[in-house]
Amino acid sequence: MNVLHVAETKARFEPKPRRKRRRRATRRRRTARPHSRRVPQRPHPRLGWYAGLAVMAAIEIIEWPLAIMMMLGHEIAHRAHNRALRDFAEGVEAGA
Repeated sequence: MNVLHVAETKARFEPKPRRKRRRRATRRRRTARPHSRRVPQRPHPRLGWYAGLAVMAAIEIIEWPLAIMMMLGHEIAHRAHNRALRDFAEGVEAGA
């Protein structure tokens, strides 16, 4: 009886074989996961211009207020140019 009891307890405490998990066929949203793979973003298209102005202001070729005004003016001009091109393209589409 003692041998049978030992065999029963061994069987009770032995690890069960692990079942293999099936992968789901549906896609999951990967943006909600903290370790999701991110698409590298392109740097700002005028980053070199801003960096050049910052370097020139740092080594005192130009003054800081002038560098800031040049950065703001360049950004405003670029945005206005894009808006003007968009308006022109819409006019061409409407006329065609």
